[in-house]
Amino acid sequence: MNEQHLREQLERLATELNTLPADNDKRASIDALIADIELQLNEGVADDSLVDQVEAAVSSFEVEHPRIAGVLNNILTTLGNIGV
Repeated sequence: MNEQHLREQLERLATELNTLPADNDKRASIDALIADIELQLNEGVADDSLVDQVEAAVSSFEVEHPRIAGVLNNILTTLGNIGV
């Protein structure tokens, strides 16, 4: 259930990122983060550094893009719930 919720949040994050210009550096870093989370989910391995990466992304987006930061916070909570 929690992994499914995490996948749904990743899809929502990808949708929110579409509101950013394609050349936005922050968008590229979040795209890479999404890919990393999905890779680790598919492999069944969770790296503790994911939490640090998501926390950094929240800080990066919270002022200019609060909706994206909100989705990232949800992802952070879900990662905690699944033991990452």
